[in-house]
Amino acid sequence: MPKNDKEYLEELGKNIRAKRKKLKMSQADLAYKVGMDVPNLSVIENGKSNPQILTLAKLAAAMDAQVYTVLPEIEKPSQFLEEPGVYAPRKH
Repeated sequence: MPKNDKEYLEELGKNIRAKRKKLKMSQADLAYKVGMDVPNLSVIENGKSNPQILTLAKLAAAMDAQVYTVLPEIEKPSQFLEEPGVYAPRKH
C-alpha cells in the first residue's frame, strides 16, 4: 500500500505497465492509441509524473479498462493528509 505521493505515483505506473504488458502492448502501441509521445508514457509508468485525470481516462480506455482498475488501493485515505506532499515540477 502506498504511504505517500511518491509511492502512490510509482504504484500507479506499475499498474499501468502491468495492464499494458498483460495485453501484450508495447509502450509505442499504447502511446499511439492515446496520442502521446512514448517518453511521456515512460515517465508515467516509472512513477515520475502525476498524470492528469483525462490522461488516465484515455490510458484506461485504450486498454479497454476503467480508470479505477489502474489506481492503487489506499488502505487509509487520510494517510495522504498526514504527510504533506512535495510538489516538484518536472522540467520539459
